[in-house]
Amino acid sequence: MRPKMAVGAQSREKKLFSMFFVFFLWLALVLVCPANARVPEKDPEWAGLPVTLQQEIEGKHPRLLLTAKRLPELRAYYNSENAALYRQQFLDQLKKSVVPKDHKTSPGWGQEIGLMNMPTVALHYILTGDKNSLAVCKGHLQWLAGTANWTYGGEPLVENSPQAYAKVLETMKNMPPAGEDNSDTTAAFTLVGAALIWDWLYNDLEPAFREQFRQILWQHARAMYYGGHLAGNPGGHYWRTYPMYNHRWFRDWGLTFAVVATTEGKPEEQWLLGNLRKELQFMAEWLAPDGSQHEGPGYGSSSGALGMTFQVSDECLGTRHLDSPFFRNVSMFALQESAPGMKEAFFFADCFTKAASLHPYYLKTSAYFKQADLMDGIRQYMKVLQKSWDVRAYGWLSLLSDDPKLQGGQYTRLPATIFFPDLGMTIVREAWQDNAVAAMFKCGPPGGYKLNSWRPVKKAESGTDPGINVAHDHPDANSFVILGNGDYLAETDRYPLKPGKLSSSENTILIEKIGQAMQGRVEGEEWWQPSKNDMTKMGVITAWKDAGDVVISEGEASGSYEAYKDAKAKKSRPALDRFRRDFIWVKGGYILVLDDIRAPKPVEITWLMQGAKLEAVDPAKNLFRLSKNKAACEFQLLADTEFKTNIGVSTANDHNKPLNWQQLQASAETKAIRFVSIYDPWDHKDLKLTFEPAGPEKAKIKVSGRGIADTWEWTAGKGKFEAATLHGTRRNGFDVLSDAEKSVPPPHD
Repeated sequence: MRPKMAVGAQSREKKLFSMFFVFFLWLALVLVCPANARVPEKDPEWAGLPVTLQQEIEGKHPRLLLTAKRLPELRAYYNSENAALYRQQFLDQLKKSVVPKDHKTSPGWGQEIGLMNMPTVALHYILTGDKNSLAVCKGHLQWLAGTANWTYGGEPLVENSPQAYAKVLETMKNMPPAGEDNSDTTAAFTLVGAALIWDWLYNDLEPAFREQFRQILWQHARAMYYGGHLAGNPGGHYWRTYPMYNHRWFRDWGLTFAVVATTEGKPEEQWLLGNLRKELQFMAEWLAPDGSQHEGPGYGSSSGALGMTFQVSDECLGTRHLDSPFFRNVSMFALQESAPGMKEAFFFADCFTKAASLHPYYLKTSAYFKQADLMDGIRQYMKVLQKSWDVRAYGWLSLLSDDPKLQGGQYTRLPATIFFPDLGMTIVREAWQDNAVAAMFKCGPPGGYKLNSWRPVKKAESGTDPGINVAHDHPDANSFVILGNGDYLAETDRYPLKPGKLSSSENTILIEKIGQAMQGRVEGEEWWQPSKNDMTKMGVITAWKDAGDVVISEGEASGSYEAYKDAKAKKSRPALDRFRRDFIWVKGGYILVLDDIRAPKPVEITWLMQGAKLEAVDPAKNLFRLSKNKAACEFQLLADTEFKTNIGVSTANDHNKPLNWQQLQASAETKAIRFVSIYDPWDHKDLKLTFEPAGPEKAKIKVSGRGIADTWEWTAGKGKFEAATLHGTRRNGFDVLSDAEKSVPPPHD
């Protein structure tokens, strides 16, 4: 008889048996069914309405982004003086547009190969007829035909024969699930370039190879959809499900180009076509109407990608997605997000240092909506940043997107004050000149209102409160930045990794040394994760008024300071009752910021302001100076409660690299405090500020200087989100009233 074992030994034996059973079952599945159900041999039957091609492109190529009908006009433009800049960028990129020697897709998410090199050499051939470019294009297609995994490439070269390519395609179709193989952004970008070459050179490819590569594109599109959108691959859960997310838009780009290039609407193609139509409708439905992107100005490439995707869908499948308010307004958002001089952006969310806000495809959206002034601004941007990587390498896209017939615009006529309600963002500038003073104030929910409005809709279906992807957002409600003389003065965070997302890297406040955090989560995450609860009250614009030279934006951010307890870090705080901030812009005069902060019990409140260089001018008066290169701005901080100041170093960083912003940290142990700060980016040097509290709810602020004799009467708002009353007057000048009745913020949907 088999001897009895102890209970623990029996448990271990059962565990080992289970492990071996699972392993051998997995091995059997791999050997018997290599595809492991990631991509089935056939698609299901499509039960919905059939997807048909527009009659004018049925059986015709090229069809992606251009047609044969447009080619004569495009060739004339290519050779014109108007296209000189784009043409030179295009020709410079052409020299680099060869099959990579190591046969690997580019590490830059495939952008260099799929989005820059392949379209460049393909467009060069159809514009010029250059046979060398044709040969290079064929070389790209042969390389990819002999490569099963477009996520990595680097596979040994195979014989240039139908049999060899067919074997590689079978290998690809039978690849077991792994990571995001053939369903990541690199694969998507490679799909874009491959589809453009195949479509644009359709009539110059040998028919047998053309048909074989059509099948390759179709199967890679299926691998993208099954492995990515339908979760056949184990990786990628961070982008699935959610709308309004750059990673999903990039995958939709490659998927759409490959499917639309190769389809003729056959019955066996309807399932993938129908699901593509549903996917793009879903993406279109949840775009912010004001054209803004919660992931920051550095992600303009993702909305450019979605725009190209929608253009192809509209022109080939008859949808009208490019007509959406988002694309009507995206150029305005991008141009307004461009800081004076256009060499960098008004930074918010994750941004590389020196990140810019525009994308060459916005030339197309501006032309589409006949926005001549915006077109002029984007052309100016293209000139200013003509040598930057993300402009010069896209000469092919600029050539396709610009419309030489749309002339006469002047970007300097664009509004100098604008509000983007989805993000609660105000941008003000004295003018559109390079050295103009400008500022941005932001107080909105993580992800913006439109994305958050999807959660209750999805909740009704699932019964649970779904997440949204806000990984690139920052804890920056009620934060602001100031620029002057061509440089940042009041700085913000960039692309923080270690340390992660922290309000100690923004111009906002800390409570018990803790910043803004999602309810139920700890602060400092590398990728911000959403609360399981409603986030729309974490940052709310409670008043907004544009009175010409005077602009007032008021935000309430106490919802970002919920009760917090991190036992591991031994950090805790009560929920904040109020963090109301009034941001007041007086053009040519000053920027005035009023803060009303209240807690249920005494806590340490720390007020923050940071810049490249910060120094005390007169400590007794709490007068300081921010400076960077030739730009400088003095500011003064007053309060109705005694506070202490320290100049420390901010936690702000860019990809782990500390930015070493110097930071004023003004702290008080109190239950309530009102701060008043004034900024002098116009360098008056003689501004004087007085703060006269009249009880806890009222105060009078006076500002004086040459030509300035201003009084601001401040009465706190009564409720959680009721606007404060501000009455500002200048002797022989303005008379501005902002209150709950006269300063209702523009709607966000």
